[in-house]
Amino acid sequence: MKIKKSQVQGIILVLILSAISQGLAKFLPQVGAEGIAMILGILLGNLIFTNDSYAAGVKWSEKYPIEIGIALLGSTLTFKTIGQLGFQGVFFILVNMALVIGTVFLLGRYVFHVSLKESMLMGAGNAVCGSSAIAAVAPSIKAKDDDRRTAVATVSLTGMLLLLTLPALSQALFGGNNLLKGALVGGTVQSVGQVVGTAALINPNVVTFATLFKLLRVMLLVVVVLSFATIAKKSAEKAGEKSDEKTKIILLPWYLIAFVLLLVLNSLVTLPNAIHELAHQLSSFFGVVNLAAIGLNLKWSVIRKSGVKFLSFGFFVGLAQVVLAVLLIKIFF
Repeated sequence: MKIKKSQVQGIILVLILSAISQGLAKFLPQVGAEGIAMILGILLGNLIFTNDSYAAGVKWSEKYPIEIGIALLGSTLTFKTIGQLGFQGVFFILVNMALVIGTVFLLGRYVFHVSLKESMLMGAGNAVCGSSAIAAVAPSIKAKDDDRRTAVATVSLTGMLLLLTLPALSQALFGGNNLLKGALVGGTVQSVGQVVGTAALINPNVVTFATLFKLLRVMLLVVVVLSFATIAKKSAEKAGEKSDEKTKIILLPWYLIAFVLLLVLNSLVTLPNAIHELAHQLSSFFGVVNLAAIGLNLKWSVIRKSGVKFLSFGFFVGLAQVVLAVLLIKIFF
């Protein structure tokens, strides 16, 4: 994580872009800081900041801050979260996540014909917590950087589409039932920031319920990462690829270990609210930094190569998420 002199210029660029995005988000809450950062990053990275002198710092910003953000999420969660949702809420999230991942795999293989690793990135991003989940899964399955960036861009854009449509849809389907509206938002929208943003467009009570449902998805991040890493390893062995010792290390990167330890610590000894608030703010900001860097690194050539296919993939996955969530809410609640 050491910063080299050659990386300073790119890191400063990403931080400035992230700060600007957070400022603009106050005027464009429907899009959110993460969405603004990614869009501005793509535009600026392809039109203005094309010099190679920024590359090293932008790449550093894309990798390390989000790892810290993932770790800090653990300090915002406790096992009591499960109790607040009740058996129905927990079972809803577990079944919904399993069905979403299964749907992504089926669509990826039989409809859009993407690789297993690309499907796993999309599955993690949609089922768990957007770019944070993709960042956690990517090294564990040895995904290519371009595949990771494309998945993050697609999942983020899908989340923005849900942010704009779910408030009206939830009202039409569930009327004044804030718990059910929270289940729909918290069970489908991709990133934590987008969940809060979507729910805030409905009412404060929905924000509370949606956040609880979303945090349960986040708590299952480690399970998804380890499961996908195992699938990727078996797939590689079946294809005749040699396994190495590095795979064993990648299965449990430091930030996932820190995530679990902080979650357990916060469950046993509740940390002060000031720490919770700081962790939330830093995790959120690092998510914006991640998307700003991804946008700056995502070139038109990559978008042209797989953009249309992945955007279509993302659209159908997002549609499937909403349909599955509505059906399960009708069943469990």
